[in-house]
Amino acid sequence: MPEYRSQMLALPFAVVALVLFLVQLIAGGFLAFYYINPDLLSGIANFNLIRAYHLNALILWLFSATFAAVFYMTPMLSKRDLWGQGLVKLLAVVLVLVTIGIFATLPVMQTGNNIWVANQPMLVEGKEYVEAGRLWDILIFIGFMIVALVVQKTLPSPREWPLALWALVIGAAGTFLLYIPGNLFFKSVVTSEYFRWWTVHYWVEGALEIAYAGAIGLVLMLIIPDPRVRKVVDKYIFYDVILAATSGIVGQGHHYFWIGTPTFWIMLGGVISVLEIVPLALMALESLKIAKELEQPFPNIPSLYFMVGILIFGFVGVSLLGLIQTWPWTNWWEHGTWVTPSHGHECMMAFAMGAIALLYLAIPDLTGKPVDRTFVSWGKKAFWLMFVGQIVLATSFGLAGTVQIYHYWILAEPWQKVLEARFPFVPGIVIGGGMVFLGYIYLASSMLRHLLFPVENESYQPPEVKRSWFTTFEGFPFLVVLAVFFALIGTTGLWSFSSSSVLQYGNIWIPYSLSAVAYIGLGIIAVLMASKLARGIEYGHYLE
Repeated sequence: MPEYRSQMLALPFAVVALVLFLVQLIAGGFLAFYYINPDLLSGIANFNLIRAYHLNALILWLFSATFAAVFYMTPMLSKRDLWGQGLVKLLAVVLVLVTIGIFATLPVMQTGNNIWVANQPMLVEGKEYVEAGRLWDILIFIGFMIVALVVQKTLPSPREWPLALWALVIGAAGTFLLYIPGNLFFKSVVTSEYFRWWTVHYWVEGALEIAYAGAIGLVLMLIIPDPRVRKVVDKYIFYDVILAATSGIVGQGHHYFWIGTPTFWIMLGGVISVLEIVPLALMALESLKIAKELEQPFPNIPSLYFMVGILIFGFVGVSLLGLIQTWPWTNWWEHGTWVTPSHGHECMMAFAMGAIALLYLAIPDLTGKPVDRTFVSWGKKAFWLMFVGQIVLATSFGLAGTVQIYHYWILAEPWQKVLEARFPFVPGIVIGGGMVFLGYIYLASSMLRHLLFPVENESYQPPEVKRSWFTTFEGFPFLVVLAVFFALIGTTGLWSFSSSSVLQYGNIWIPYSLSAVAYIGLGIIAVLMASKLARGIEYGHYLE
């Protein structure tokens, strides 16, 4: 059982997160089948409504998982029970009410009905990604204020905080503050879109990036008992905050050009926006290297694997796929195509895996049950199914988007022709999504088993394995260089749409082949990198 009784208050938020994650995946499945049969739910729910469920469930379950992690870790950091435990219980109720309210009122999108108070839309706002109405925004604000108050009252004096904790608090505050701009009402569509991107993008490249860097830093300090880890975390947290507050802010400018703002934004946004993930990756890599040098078993294997998932999707999905599509000469072509969700899905999966890693870390302690063989086996299966499935899904989106560029932007074909052109890649999206869903089944089963059923009091011990390329860090820098090389190939592929070979002579095989090499190559490299990191830590102490 946990050292502090109030840590048990994290459990309801963990359960809500698991339920909302399931809702997100089900909605994503409907979206995939919409691509196969656009009349799937004709007259019941249109595509935009299902996508709103998909996106809002993601946002809400990440919030819920983050709250669970905060309420689990804060007593450990402050060495006392949570202040205001009644407020935490109230927050759980508020979260459920907001979730039900948002999901119940989203269908208003299809009818145009709404409730207006002081010229504010109370049920549904209608903006993409921030569809929730003002009533639910107010309740979300109340929820964040409760979290801030509980954490502030529980933690010791800020003078005693490590930099990782500062990052977590600053990131959490930023998540709350940056929710405000996207919910301001402007008559001008350009102004409204400008500030909407403040919420949509600064959440990810600003607040969430800083918060997750702090959370991962704190986890690394808790599970790796070595003072060198604190120094590593402090060093890279400083760089991460600086980059997220500079490159993250300027980097979102690759959206601004498309809403009518000056052209220079597309250059600034495209070149700068891929930098902020680097410190987080280096922090984790150096800390995991120290863990391996200690020659001690890693305490929680599923948490380790999903922590590795953050790093790989952060590097490949956030940075490299972001690099491919945000350069000015590639963003010109890919904007508004399926190349974008290729990057977006891996980007958000990085944050999702961060939340899952924290949940896996907390569940055994909250239940007072050991990390046994079944917990590890199901957790690893969950990781690999979700990891590989997401790569299959993102690769399919990227290849379909490349085909879409030619048929939509260059040939200017009717939309039905564009749909037919990218349809061969839809099965890959369905298969990848199906793998992620199956991974969720293992994820939920492993956690619910620990929550609801007795577990044998026998901790997992990794089997002895022979030393191999897959169980060491040897060659990892080469994989990093190779991944960058494939990203540059992908960039060249999109850039080649501007060449006379494609525009005048129709040599469409050039961007198609380069993009195929890039996406497939990055997918393979991502799997190899994840395998080396995770297996190297899990089995490193037991190598013969």
